[in-house]
Amino acid sequence: MGLLVFLVIGLAIMGYGVHEAVLDYRLRRHGIRARGLVARYESSSGTGGSGPTAHAVVEYVDDQGCMRELQDKRTGRSGLRMGGPAPVIYLPGAPGTARIDIARRSLWRIVPSLAFGCLFASLALWELVRR
Repeated sequence: MGLLVFLVIGLAIMGYGVHEAVLDYRLRRHGIRARGLVARYESSSGTGGSGPTAHAVVEYVDDQGCMRELQDKRTGRSGLRMGGPAPVIYLPGAPGTARIDIARRSLWRIVPSLAFGCLFASLALWELVRR
């Protein structure tokens, strides 16, 4: 039963990684780039005793001329100064897909999820084969 759980968790994490990779590909291929500005940092209390976290809030103008806000999913203040520029990329007509356009941030969403997903799934399959 535990092996099945590991396999399902591994496949789910790999699915998330593939989803992120496909979205990143679509953004790079068809995305609209905009200049954003780090408006503020929002703090939230962490879950599970992890302490408070800070998320950058970036304001940008989309292709329709509307002012939009994007809250960065990654925590911390690395590379983004308050009031400083933040490149934004999003799919046409879908501002909800907006991401901060920094390559290393994309890689930090994709690579660990694929690696951990493969690790979990391969451990489960390895144990099934050994039986």
